[in-house]
Amino acid sequence: MKFNAETKMLGFIETDFESAAEQSVEADISLPDYCPEIKRILRCTVTADILSVQSSDDKITAQGNAAVRVIYIGDNDKLSAYEQNCPIQKSIESDRFRSGNSVTVRAVTDYVNCRAVSSRRIDIRGMLTFVFKSVRKREENILTGADGNGIQLLSSDYSYADLKTVTEKPFFLTEVIELPSEKPVIGRIINSSAYISVSEKKVINNKMLIKGDCYIKLYYISENDASVECTEHSIPVSQIIEADGITDSCESFLNLNITACEAVSKVDSSGDTKLIDINIRVSASVIAFENSNINLISDAYSTECGTKNSFKSIDILSLNTVSDNSFTNKVVLESIGVSVESVHALWCNDMRYNCSLKDNKCLMSGNYQVTVIYKDAEKQFGVIQKPVDFEYSVALKKPCERIVCYPMVQLCGCTCAVAGESKLEIKTEINASLSILSSEIVRYINDIEAVENKDDEKEACALTVYFSDENEKIWNIAKRYGTTVEAIMEENGLDCETLTEKRTLLIPGIS
Repeated sequence: MKFNAETKMLGFIETDFESAAEQSVEADISLPDYCPEIKRILRCTVTADILSVQSSDDKITAQGNAAVRVIYIGDNDKLSAYEQNCPIQKSIESDRFRSGNSVTVRAVTDYVNCRAVSSRRIDIRGMLTFVFKSVRKREENILTGADGNGIQLLSSDYSYADLKTVTEKPFFLTEVIELPSEKPVIGRIINSSAYISVSEKKVINNKMLIKGDCYIKLYYISENDASVECTEHSIPVSQIIEADGITDSCESFLNLNITACEAVSKVDSSGDTKLIDINIRVSASVIAFENSNINLISDAYSTECGTKNSFKSIDILSLNTVSDNSFTNKVVLESIGVSVESVHALWCNDMRYNCSLKDNKCLMSGNYQVTVIYKDAEKQFGVIQKPVDFEYSVALKKPCERIVCYPMVQLCGCTCAVAGESKLEIKTEINASLSILSSEIVRYINDIEAVENKDDEKEACALTVYFSDENEKIWNIAKRYGTTVEAIMEENGLDCETLTEKRTLLIPGIS
């Protein structure tokens, strides 16, 4: 004896692997003859750029470049800088990898120690952390119904975000730009940063078209008077991302993560260093769901035989809130230990954050590094680097107990003002695009098996008198006596499946 099962294929996002691995950075830098000797080191930074990621069934390998940059005061009492690139590579092995998964790798700098061994030699010691993540689409047949042989089902409808695709595609933006004519010649580039503003996102079958602009900001030391200069540029973005399974009916979530931003100065036709070769690597991640309804069975029995029910639990995701806004994070750095007269450069990087549920809001909290190049009251250059905390929340449209958040968060710009003695006011513009899903763990029956009922030989009663309790459910009574909910409700003239008071019921038998 078998039941006729009804099933539905659903897609789930599954994280096969997420782990971090450390990589040391060591460099013994000897300054070339064209660089002034070191009088005082102001700051040393290590920026890790991920240029390529390869994955197989048991291994992920990330390759890139660590740009070691030292900003210092030379023996000519002018601001100077030197940069040296170190190739980096990190692999991680696991038997949980699957080829074809969506794999992302990011690298952050944990710390950097810098020491001048002599006026022309610098010893660098630092540590990077690589964060590896591998996700995939998993499909599973879910039992949604059954009929035949007197089967009775207790089920509920759920709104569900059915995963259609999860994919990652890197693309590159390259351009050689020329400094405006009024800008001085480049001596040394000391920082480059970028973010992407998406103006259009269009989905067609199995593809996502994105358009926008990548905004680049660069600081450099001029060749002649060692002043700190800034230049900005934008590169148009137009990309087609292959994403099997995505359609225009999907709710699609896009994350554009800049994993490398390289800027190299070059000479122009006149011999002046006024060209900048820009190379940017972007990791584009796309996750797409389709809104669906699913009927999950929580209990089952048969009026004709015994049943053996097998249970599973799944994470039911449903779209809750989508938010795309910019906000300003304002902080005051106090007791910085110096009297700042003027600010000459400012940038923010190394953002780290997480999302959590609090008071029916998605709370995003984290921090990023702020670097300020300034002159003090004695006209001497100095550098301040401080971590800055931030918080941002989005109210949920529907209350829930758990959330899953897909964020795209970018540092879009920052300003700095002297707020008083040993005080700086930092304002940072942050764009946060959040796609928030409600998450509910549901226990359901994934298999029903007909078994021999040991009570079959007992004489069935045509009618049983039952004394019910308040708030008792008709389903539980029907299951106990091997009859149906409909039969009990019809026999007793009930219009609700939960009893509101104690009463006497007549329980009909099943012939």
